[in-house]
Amino acid sequence: MNSLLNKQQFTISQNKRNQFCRSLLETWKGLSLPTEKEESYRKFPISALNWKELGFDPKEKKTKFDDSSPSLEKDSVSDDILEGIFGLLQNYLPKDYFSYLAVLQSHEFEFHYCEDGLITPVYTSLGDEPKFLFRIFYVPKGKISQIHLKTQTLHNSESLHLQTGIDVFISDKDSQVEILDEETFDEDLVQFRTVLLLSKENTSVKYHHFPFGGFRSKLVLHSHLLGKGAEVTVDGVSALGKRNLKDLDMEMHHHADHTTSKITYKAIVTDRSHHVFTGNLIIPPNLKKVVAHQESFNLSLNKKARAEANPKLEVLAEDVSCTHGATVGDIDEEQYFYLLSRGLSPEESKSLLVTAFYGETIQSVGFKEEVKLDLESSIHNILVGGK
Repeated sequence: MNSLLNKQQFTISQNKRNQFCRSLLETWKGLSLPTEKEESYRKFPISALNWKELGFDPKEKKTKFDDSSPSLEKDSVSDDILEGIFGLLQNYLPKDYFSYLAVLQSHEFEFHYCEDGLITPVYTSLGDEPKFLFRIFYVPKGKISQIHLKTQTLHNSESLHLQTGIDVFISDKDSQVEILDEETFDEDLVQFRTVLLLSKENTSVKYHHFPFGGFRSKLVLHSHLLGKGAEVTVDGVSALGKRNLKDLDMEMHHHADHTTSKITYKAIVTDRSHHVFTGNLIIPPNLKKVVAHQESFNLSLNKKARAEANPKLEVLAEDVSCTHGATVGDIDEEQYFYLLSRGLSPEESKSLLVTAFYGETIQSVGFKEEVKLDLESSIHNILVGGK
């Protein structure tokens, strides 16, 4: 059912939206714009951003809802489902300035009801004006779904512009979902984004992240394994060129026994780009039979490019299996000279080694072959150049 999304995408009514926003206001009052003194923003030059150029004043702390004229529209999903979702969000929405900003500044709440079948791509175009985006993707009990997000910018000016968003993926009991999250941005975009994965009992969640372009980007991914038997896998490839900075924070929070998580992320940097990856596995006391693994692989193609990996573990339980690893390096000289000795040119040798580095991640994506070929082409063009 390739057109399923068109039938199951709608905007949550203003009444429900306003009610949820009011529940966040007390916490919102206590949040302030982060600084480099905070651990999660230590590498992100937030104090150097020109907010006036971005068209946004972080001190105003305005909200985008109005109770003066209550809406009469009815939601396309039951009140019980919405109340359950908003209850989860009140508990697990990161207490982060930009996460709350995206919710409270969004003009509307998008809701995507993801039943069986392949979800057609969700296209989002961003312009020069500040954009605040809040989307909820809900996979019902026992359903199997695929979601392909494609976000791009349509930029006409020479000034910086801002995008702040939060995407929430909720997997109900016994469901399976695979998410391909693809971003293609211009070199003037400043982005703050939150991805929240909430997984109930016996769910399987696969999340693939492929960000391309941009100027400054901060991604916070929080995954909460809420029920016994939940499995979450996160992977992806960042391909960075020019002066692009990407700062990724990915956390796996285990809340139940017999849960499994894995983060495998790769970054390739060239020119003067800079990539920061911070991964954290969080397992509280008294949990049993938990398996958690994270690894970060980073490849530098230029001496002026930088890649950093910061693996963390907060494991307070004993009956668990946890591992982590990280590598940062250049192209293997022995492999490079071997390919040269076999008659390949320097450009062909470099291209082959770079492709081998990210190829396994692309092959893990369970979408059509043409989708994977497009991903490979995007990475190749940034790092090696188009043919």
